[in-house]
Amino acid sequence: MAGTSTGNTNGCNLKALFLLTVFEVIVGIFLFVTLHELGHVLMARLLGDHTANFIVLGRRKGEWVLATTFTRYAQIEDWGGVAVALAGPLWTRLLAEMLAVTLLAFDWGGVRPLVLTVFLMCRTDLWLYTIRNFITSQLLHQPQPGADVSDAVRGVSGLTGIRELVLFLPLLVLVSVDLWLGWPLIWRLLLNTP
Repeated sequence: MAGTSTGNTNGCNLKALFLLTVFEVIVGIFLFVTLHELGHVLMARLLGDHTANFIVLGRRKGEWVLATTFTRYAQIEDWGGVAVALAGPLWTRLLAEMLAVTLLAFDWGGVRPLVLTVFLMCRTDLWLYTIRNFITSQLLHQPQPGADVSDAVRGVSGLTGIRELVLFLPLLVLVSVDLWLGWPLIWRLLLNTP
């Protein structure tokens, strides 16, 4: 009987741990999106748009919006617009390094899945945006507004006359090398090894 009781207790503990981890991952994704959008807003405000704001999930002008920044720089008509477009993925990339240091330095205990989720999302954000935006705008020829890297590349192309493809290719190489160089640290943090 005692063995059965322990087995049930372990099963309940595993279920509770699983549910807690799922909850932490969901909260981590929400935090990541918030931090990403905050990067755009901080840059817009740094450039003088003090009305810049964002919505993670809500209604604006009768429409549902998801993870959207509102700023006068949204049209990407100048270098400020390029900076605001890139600020979200670059901000999260910087935050990833800070999170990596804290993951290595501190025992996060029960909230480690949350912090690890935010780290992984921040660490891969720039690479994923670049790959996805390259595929949709250059290969499928279906550019999407609000696609940070595509917007920035389109802005730089318009300001300099350099073709978008020529701008995308070195960027793809740069972000891929960055991710490749970071894999040892990512695996170390995932496997929780010193």
